Amino acid sequence: MKDRKKSAMLLSILLAYYLVTRLWGISSAMNEYFDYDEGTYLMIARFINHGVLPYRDIYAVHPPFYYYLLALWLRIFGDSYVVGRLLSVFLGLLAALVAYLVGRELRDWKTGILFSAVVTMDPIMVHMNGLVFHETTIELFTLLSLYYFVRYVKHRNRKDALWSLFWAGVGSTSKFTILPYAAALYVVLVFFIDAETESYLDGLGRVLLNRVQVFLVLVTYGIMSLLVVGAVMLYPSDELRHILILPGVHGIDVVGHVIPAGIFLILWGFLTLYIFRISYLRKIVRSVYLILRNLKTALQYLLAFLLPKAVIEGILGFGVSADYFNQTYLAQGSRYIPLAGFFDLLSTILRKFTNEKPDFVVFYVPLIFIFTVLLFYFSRGEKIGRPSVAGPLLVVSSVMYLLLFPVIPNIRFLYPMVLTAYLAFFESLPGRFEGRKLLALAFAIVLVFGVADYGIAYNYRNGKLLIAWASHSKDLRDDLGEYIQNTNLHGTYLSVNPFNAYYLNLRVDPYCLDTFGIVYMGNSSRLWETANKSDYMLFSTWMYAMSRESKVFEKTFGKLKERAVVNGSLLYAESYGRGDVIELFNNSEEKSHVIGFSSFFGKLQLWVNGSEVAYVYPSVGNVTYSWRAIIKRNPNGEYDLAYYSRNGNSIAVRLSQDGNSLTLSFPVVVNLTIEFKENAVAIQNGKLLREGTRGKFTVFYPEGSFSVGGNSTVTLVTSSKVVIQCREVRIEAEN
Repeated sequence: MKDRKKSAMLLSILLAYYLVTRLWGISSAMNEYFDYDEGTYLMIARFINHGVLPYRDIYAVHPPFYYYLLALWLRIFGDSYVVGRLLSVFLGLLAALVAYLVGRELRDWKTGILFSAVVTMDPIMVHMNGLVFHETTIELFTLLSLYYFVRYVKHRNRKDALWSLFWAGVGSTSKFTILPYAAALYVVLVFFIDAETESYLDGLGRVLLNRVQVFLVLVTYGIMSLLVVGAVMLYPSDELRHILILPGVHGIDVVGHVIPAGIFLILWGFLTLYIFRISYLRKIVRSVYLILRNLKTALQYLLAFLLPKAVIEGILGFGVSADYFNQTYLAQGSRYIPLAGFFDLLSTILRKFTNEKPDFVVFYVPLIFIFTVLLFYFSRGEKIGRPSVAGPLLVVSSVMYLLLFPVIPNIRFLYPMVLTAYLAFFESLPGRFEGRKLLALAFAIVLVFGVADYGIAYNYRNGKLLIAWASHSKDLRDDLGEYIQNTNLHGTYLSVNPFNAYYLNLRVDPYCLDTFGIVYMGNSSRLWETANKSDYMLFSTWMYAMSRESKVFEKTFGKLKERAVVNGSLLYAESYGRGDVIELFNNSEEKSHVIGFSSFFGKLQLWVNGSEVAYVYPSVGNVTYSWRAIIKRNPNGEYDLAYYSRNGNSIAVRLSQDGNSLTLSFPVVVNLTIEFKENAVAIQNGKLLREGTRGKFTVFYPEGSFSVGGNSTVTLVTSSKVVIQCREVRIEAEN
């Protein structure tokens, strides 16, 4: 009874901690760098509640379970992003409770509390549980599967094995990232059917989960380093240097890098076979024979996994569209390649430290913590227990995730494997958790994880970390929403970030809701069809962030922006100096502008002949107005431009545009900076522009030229910018 009270009290504290960290800022936190997926899922759920179905009417890249669960949740409790996030909070709370049951089943209530604490305080789930993401469903179904897996290994009741596979199957109808775990679970359970094949798997665990492997990996790196250097010495060429990299130190950036990754694994495999004197051919043949002899049970296990997939995906996926399998599975394989996961994961961590960006390693803190604790026990010479329950599953799932399946090694995509690692860690610690050892471990978990959680829950959400956070996302959306309402804009929108469309209740083409999926995995020609028939185009921070990350998106989204600036008409644009931006273009007026403009980085963004050429912003005295810029088209067709300084001061500017010129009129004399995107040359009367000159001059840049005229005086000239003193200026495209 005393233990029950202790466990109830500690579990209550954990759940309170969970609710505080997940609910803090749930209604106010918006991040354009990250909420694209939230908007996609919320919009799909909204469409489902209006009879518009994924796979048939919407290009959707995930299985249907989460879409329909979210739709049902929104239908019951209300259609808003806060309500959608509360679904994840609720499911994550259930996951924390199930984690306690898993740990208690593994060893005792103390292990249950510790396992639940790690799951509750894991920084990646502090982040995910408060967002409209699939990851919380994957967390819950993986833990349910692990609970029955632990029960099966301990009690050998095959019903538990069937339930374990069943919950993995349900999870796979939510997101495909659980599939490697499900495959590993199936392999392990099939090997556990017979005592002999189980002993083979157990032997593999003893070999791989062995401290000797630390040295074997280091030896392999030594040999691989010698091979790389030797090859370049014999055949020096840039092509060889580019392909023959040291995996793990260098990421797998191109397909050719799989070759050295394969060489590394072969070297490590031979060393492992040699050092441990492994004889494997007979065991492989014997395993095949024994599995075939138990084929009936193996098929029952497979059926337990496939049953929920057949029911849920059969009705809500294949039953809706013949293109379901292509959208959700076939298209995903192009996003990554096998054999690269482990090396990319390692290189990611090393790169963040070497680039002085430890902020990005916060989501790997739990794994680093586990590795550190185990090394501590090794150094003390204490015997680490072999995780006979979770160990085999950890080994096989690691192979599935990091080597065989094309899963991007982002920690949230690897989370089922991570959960098995946590479980194996607690199983392998020496002795039972008593006295000082228990207190020391609990204190270390609270200290290390608590610091990481503080960073995610507070510093990250306040934009203080290097991890991208668009702190003005909600303000920008609210401002645009007010403009749309005041100007009574009606029609169809192409919103590149679906969260904007969801939050502002805009009408969009359902099929092209997920612009990422359409561009990266689908048919981008359909996106252009939608762009051609949409009345408005809405761009924002996410689009530009993706353009910086990928040439594919830079090309597609760049053309969309060019079309909007040249052939559309800007209605509203607002931006901040840190890069937060939102822009709305009228796409139905069919105009053609030689000179175009928008708001970007808190400045006026200038376009000439379809190319972005410069940023324009004023200063008065010692105050520079480049912290925020808002452009609104007024009813008479002209524009109101407002520049803001960091201290909140503003300058209201009248901005007018015709086909090939732009005029800015200021209320006072300002020092106007024209900052070129690329180096340029300023000419006046055939000579280089100089300080002190007055009147019109011409700027030549790689793609063309434009002139700057008005009663102005040049105060500064460099290849990157010109500063003029003026009250009115006219910028005109040169013929």
